[in-house]
Amino acid sequence: MTKKKSIVSKLLLLVLLLTLVSCCFLGSTFARYTSGGKGSATVSVAKWEITEGDGSIKFDVTNKLSPNMDTYEGTPRTSTTGKILVATIRNTGDVDALVTLTKGELQFASNAAYGQGVATDGGIPTADEIKEVFSITLYTNTTDDKGTATEYTQECEVAAKTGVLYVYAEVVWTSDTAKITGDNADKRDTYIGKYITEISYELSYTAVQNSENPAIA
Repeated sequence: MTKKKSIVSKLLLLVLLLTLVSCCFLGSTFARYTSGGKGSATVSVAKWEITEGDGSIKFDVTNKLSPNMDTYEGTPRTSTTGKILVATIRNTGDVDALVTLTKGELQFASNAAYGQGVATDGGIPTADEIKEVFSITLYTNTTDDKGTATEYTQECEVAAKTGVLYVYAEVVWTSDTAKITGDNADKRDTYIGKYITEISYELSYTAVQNSENPAIA
């Protein structure tokens, strides 16, 4: 009986030792060093800067244009201002820009009343008959050279940092239109020369981002 108690005591002691050893191993398995801290990462924002006034350019052609002085011989007579530089749009930012140009309607001021029509009202045109005389075309170039400037038909890309877009405008005076030619066209031209004090177009542009920093492969 004493021997059995001794064996049981030894077994209990062994189980206790194994339990302690197991706890040590479990403790080393699940206990981990941990640490914490704070830091910051700073990224500079790509600069966006497009310059040309406030985004709107008034093109005034007063005293710069007169009608063609030739006699009407069946072909519409025209006179033009030629290409005139109206805006220089610079991109000094860090991303490319896509520039869209918009030309507004003809604006003009008269110091006399408009009539009921050149053909029916003693040569006094209506406002619409005056408007149809003038047309405007825009041209662009990346260098200040109107000779090689091309007609604007769609948005233009202006490169970052140093990109420049030169914008030119040309107004054409067409004396003879669809329903008014020859003598009546001369009467209309005379009215414009005597009473129209200002002819202008409101031109505007918008620029939108056209590249990303850093560039995406």
